[in-house]
Amino acid sequence: MNKKWIPAIIIVICMVLIACAAYFVRPYQTKDPDPKGTVSSPSETKEQPGAGKTEVWINKDVTSVEWDGKRTSWILKRSGTEENVADSGWTLNGEPVTTDHADMIISKMNAMLTKDSDSSRKASSLKAEVIDSTVTLLSGPDSGDKVYQIAVEPAYPETFWIIPAGESMVYPVALKDVQQLEKEIDQLKTASPAE
Repeated sequence: MNKKWIPAIIIVICMVLIACAAYFVRPYQTKDPDPKGTVSSPSETKEQPGAGKTEVWINKDVTSVEWDGKRTSWILKRSGTEENVADSGWTLNGEPVTTDHADMIISKMNAMLTKDSDSSRKASSLKAEVIDSTVTLLSGPDSGDKVYQIAVEPAYPETFWIIPAGESMVYPVALKDVQQLEKEIDQLKTASPAE
């Protein structure tokens, strides 16, 4: 073989190796988040059970929500017959409220208590936590009953922690979100009864 061709052959071999490495490694591409090509919901992207998200309930199955807290306490209850849930009404502390108000309360609580977060942590990591409120939710037989405690660490008063009963992970919610929900429900409690 002619010595003039050796550098050219070495260059060609190097270029082929670089091309192969670029094809297999492809550092400029990110991994497809869903191999099926569809968008995953947040609950599907969590691998560990309970990580980053508490359980979700179905609003139409809810029959009662009780909030027992330091600043406010109330009970939202479905009235009427169990067989005809669609026609049943709602009461807040025994006073009638509209279905729209009941749906708003349940939806806001659902959003607050099921907030997806990468800031979840083990319940055992809380330091000197104080229970601020307890939420008890009764729902249909498929969803089951749920109890949540809302706790605060004295060192970090701006963050409350949602503690679902029977789970090892807790999830943060801002104090202002809890206070906003309490304020809205207190306004409903003092408003005139629904017709």
